[in-house]
Parts: sequence; C-alpha cells; structure tokens
Amino acid sequence: MPKFKVAIVGAGLTGVFFAIALEQYAPDVEFEIYEGASRLSEIGAGIALQARPWTMMQATGLDKELLKIAGNGERPALAVLYRKSDQAEGFQFSEQIDNSFTFARAEVQKAFLGRLHASDRVHVGKRFVSYHQPADGAGPIELRFEDGTTATCDILVGSDGVRSAVRASMYSHLAQAAEAQGKQQEADELRHHAHPVFSGWSIYRTVIHKSGETAVHPAFNRPTFVFYCGRDTHIVTYPISQGRALNVAAVIKLPNLEGKIYTGPSSSVASRDEYTDRFKGWESDVTEVVKHMDNTTKWAVNVVTKLPTYVDGHAALLGDAAHGMTPHQGAGAGQGFEDGFLLAQFLGRPDVTTDTLHIALQVYDEIRRPLAQKVVALSHLSGQLHSLEDPDVLEDDGSERALTPEELRRLGIKIEKVKEWRRVTSLLDENEVSMRRLAEAIGAARTS
Repeated sequence: MPKFKVAIVGAGLTGVFFAIALEQYAPDVEFEIYEGASRLSEIGAGIALQARPWTMMQATGLDKELLKIAGNGERPALAVLYRKSDQAEGFQFSEQIDNSFTFARAEVQKAFLGRLHASDRVHVGKRFVSYHQPADGAGPIELRFEDGTTATCDILVGSDGVRSAVRASMYSHLAQAAEAQGKQQEADELRHHAHPVFSGWSIYRTVIHKSGETAVHPAFNRPTFVFYCGRDTHIVTYPISQGRALNVAAVIKLPNLEGKIYTGPSSSVASRDEYTDRFKGWESDVTEVVKHMDNTTKWAVNVVTKLPTYVDGHAALLGDAAHGMTPHQGAGAGQGFEDGFLLAQFLGRPDVTTDTLHIALQVYDEIRRPLAQKVVALSHLSGQLHSLEDPDVLEDDGSERALTPEELRRLGIKIEKVKEWRRVTSLLDENEVSMRRLAEAIGAARTS
C-alpha cells in the first residue's frame, strides 16, 4: 500500500519534474497527474537553467539527457552582454558570466516525460474545477473536474500555472473560513489572491531557425546571452537547440496597466505592427533581429500576488501557481523545480506520516514562500534595470532621466549584484538545513 496518494494538477515542466522527484525520493508515494489540455505540449520558447536548478537536474539524473539538447552544448557558462541599443550606434556597457544552460522548452518537456517512469499516470483532458477536503483533515480530498468526474487523493498539489484553478479554489476556501469567523476584511483580502494581476510587461517571443542570411549574420550567431537595452523596452537573445536556433524575446513595458486584472488572453498571435515601431532607430543588430521575427507570440505577463500561504490543510501550491513572476531573472521555472524538489524529499521521509503530514506541508510553506517571494521582488527590479531604469538616478523632481556612460557602467554592476544569489547560494546546503528544520518540527510536536 502506498504511504500517500498525491494528485498533481498540471503537467507542465514543474508538475512533471515534481513527479520525477517523487519517483526518486518518495518511491512509496503514489501519484496521478491531471492536465486540462487534450494533449501535452509545452508553451513558450526558450528556458535557461542556472546553477541551482542544474543541481537538481544532476541529482535526478536528468542532466545527461539535457546536455544533448542544450543551446550552448556542454559548456557550463555563457557570457551575458548588456548593450545600450536604442540609438544608431549602440555600445556595450557590461559583460558578465552566467553559469547556465539554455534550451527550447518543448525539448525539455520531452526529456522530462521520457524520464518519467509512470507515464501512464498522466491524464489529459481533465480540467480541474475545485476541491473539497474534510474540515478536520481526516479522510481524502475530493477533486472535481469540468467533465463532471471526480477523483480522490491524500495530498493535492496545484502546479497549474499562474492562472491556477487550484489556487482560486484554495483561496475561496480560506476566504469562506475567514467569513465564518466574522473576519470580512480578511476574507476580502484572501479573495484578492485568487487571480493573477498584470505585471506591466508584454513579451513578444519567437524562435529564429538559422538559415541563409541568419546563418551568417553575427546577431544570430553569438554563443551568448545578449540584452539589447532601451528605455521601457529591451530584447533578449540566446542560442537554443544546440545552436541551430536563436530564442528571441522583445520585452515592452506598459506601466499604466501594472497591478490590474488582465482580461485578455495570456498569449496570442502577434502582428509585426505591434512591436516593430518600438525599435525604430535602434542599432543595426536589433533592426536585423526584429526583421526576422516571424511567427511571433505576444505574452501578457501576469504575476501572482504576494500570497500569505501556499498551503490549505493537505493542499499545496507549487511553481507559477504559487509565485508566478516576471521572467527578468530567468528564475521562474527554477523556483518551481525547487518547490517540487523539497516537497518530494519531505514526503519521502519515514517520519512524515498521515499524522505528521500537516507539519511537513507547513514547514514547506515556511521555507519556500519567503525564498520564492524574494526572487519575485528581485525579478521585478531586474526588469527595471534591463530597461535602463535606475531607481537611484533621478532628477530633482523625482523624474527619470537618461543615464551617462559612467552611470550605465554602475547599472551593469547593479544588474550583476541583483542576480548574485544564483551564484553564491547552495541549494544542497539549504536542503540539509530544511531537512533538519522539518525533523525538529516533528520532534517538537511529538514531545508537546
């Protein structure tokens, strides 16, 4: 008999990685994955895995397969070039080194699914609607799906993205509980967290497969990250698919809409007219890249509000469902992997039983929530810096102004400093501390 039955809602990268981690670290835990789409297809274009997520790929044995499809081959680091590009003669103001590998997202998902032993436990066409769990925590959680069917589990994990239906259901439950205690203001605040808000950024993404002119032009063949920066706008490029293609993301700021509910689609086919005017007069490499941006998709970047908890009883949030963030640190997927990596190891511990499960989930929340929310804040700041906004350089009236070359040099130092945590922190050391913290919490509960 399995120790627990886990229902994972969402078969994106984060949900599948969590399942892989369960197979490795909690083999006595049974799981089922429920995906709303009718078939598995990873959305998005490129993804970069820095040192911390790469540690998890090595720990789970995924690294060897991923190295075969890395954009930078087996080189463990890429240069990152920052250029002031919103002028005819652009110039580089910073060069840094990023310990990361780059990939096409669809190729990563294929590798993950190929590594998943229990692939028969992935159920497509199962769009989650809501859940119900007994108030006393005893008995299974019931999941309800759009097709009228139900399922049960001991632990529900929502990894269903920034527009998470699991989060919406969770915060509806939490709000109802607050109302029952006469806490209407708290209930209203809890309901506010059910839905994401617009970040103020839209991203135009495409992948340029190199042939003809793009096979020889330098802008498409640099084995580096390049940030072409301008006010309120920047373009990021980097190689994927073993260098055969270039991932391109044109990032445009819409500050007047930040923090509001975005009613349009999260992604849509984009026409060239939507973004080309923003890059008129920019340096020639940018003009060349924009000229070849065909089959472009517009992404309205929505983010999750700062949640007061990732857990409700035996239900937990993971990945973008918990902390969907802007992409400016390239850390969103990695943070989701960290959630699943830690939670799988918690569930595999012998001292985590039906009686102590609530403690494990509470400690998961206490550890992962502040760490992920710190990265959310750093990502927001990175977006400002990439678009040449330095909060420390303002006119006397508080308005922004153009930066001098020396101020741009200092801006480059700030950009590196904001991302320093990715280099100087150790995921495995933090994991050891987390395991001790859980053991202490369980021990304290047993002796109280």
